[in-house]
Amino acid sequence: MNETENLTIRPFLLMEGGPLFNIQKRLGVIKKDVPFTKRRALVAALLTWFPLLILSAIQGRAFGNVPVPFIRDLSAYTRFLLAIPLLLLAENILGPRIAGAAEHFVTSGVVIEKDYQRFDGLVERGLRARDSILAEIIIAVLAYSIAIFAFTQTAVHVTTWYSTHTDNGLSLTWAGWWLLGFCTPLFQFLMLRWLWRLFLWFQFLARVRRLDLQLFPPHPDQAAGLGFVGEAQRFFGILLFAFSVGSAGVMANNILYDKIPLKHFAPAIAAYVVIALLIVVGPLILFTGTLLRTKRVGLHQYGTLATTYTGQFHKKWIQHKNPDDEPLLGTGDIQSLADLGNSYEFVEKMKPLPVDPRTLIHLVITSLLPMAPLLLTVMPLKDVMKLLLKFVM
Repeated sequence: MNETENLTIRPFLLMEGGPLFNIQKRLGVIKKDVPFTKRRALVAALLTWFPLLILSAIQGRAFGNVPVPFIRDLSAYTRFLLAIPLLLLAENILGPRIAGAAEHFVTSGVVIEKDYQRFDGLVERGLRARDSILAEIIIAVLAYSIAIFAFTQTAVHVTTWYSTHTDNGLSLTWAGWWLLGFCTPLFQFLMLRWLWRLFLWFQFLARVRRLDLQLFPPHPDQAAGLGFVGEAQRFFGILLFAFSVGSAGVMANNILYDKIPLKHFAPAIAAYVVIALLIVVGPLILFTGTLLRTKRVGLHQYGTLATTYTGQFHKKWIQHKNPDDEPLLGTGDIQSLADLGNSYEFVEKMKPLPVDPRTLIHLVITSLLPMAPLLLTVMPLKDVMKLLLKFVM
């Protein structure tokens, strides 16, 4: 730890950069060291949901006159009043955790002094990719493409506040044009940008893995000292929650207005949870080879140490080869034997992934929780509450 006392570590700030971030900074929306995340989340909600309400009201489609008026469209609430603000607020939660986890590689001694310069270079490469103009242009193009495709595939098949269905096809209302031209692409852009940040974080971890990491098999985190990486992944649950919230509103509309049964979505929900876990936790498999190798070497080393010590213990106290006639009562040999056994047990329990099983459960729950209200379409509230309590307990 003394080696790092005077070391200046460049923070791996994945959230504080990129073309859109810099534009907001120039406009004064974001000031130095003050991201105004809560304010930006509120503004984003107002720029999406509120204009849709006004435009649909002007055309008489906000409160009635169509099968699905704006005020009864659940997806408008979940995506624009919940999901978009959550995707922005997540920057306050994930930003410090990712930066802290990156810094901990050095402060914990996992990255040793000879690799400090290389580690700083990896941070710089990651931040350059974060600031890529081309990357955000591609994300914006994909956001519009996905928004248009999703609109044609998931829109309810009745006349709504945003479109009119006729025999000749579909025509958009004023609110529909704002929905397809700004609101939905913004939602998709924020999700895709988070996936890009996730990729940059895992790319950084993959590069760090190639350094000469100082790992200790008997570390109490059962991951040779890399447990902090898995702990950081737990906070990605807020992203999975936001993604699920946005999807839940769309499914609710299809269930209520298109009369599609909930069981029809079961395979998609299951696939989503699996894919979400793979995206968030899967890349930690990068460390599996290193951890398995560390465990194998540790078992050999601590096994040899245990054989040597237990042999000496056996000769001294069982075979009575104790030249000084030291009494067993009060000696530290028993405690040392127990400590050695605990150390070996820690090595034996080392995990192939630097992640706690409770983190996996946490991520599954955050993925499924926004879907829980959909159960109200097939069972009473009392039964839904009982099911949730059983799941949580």
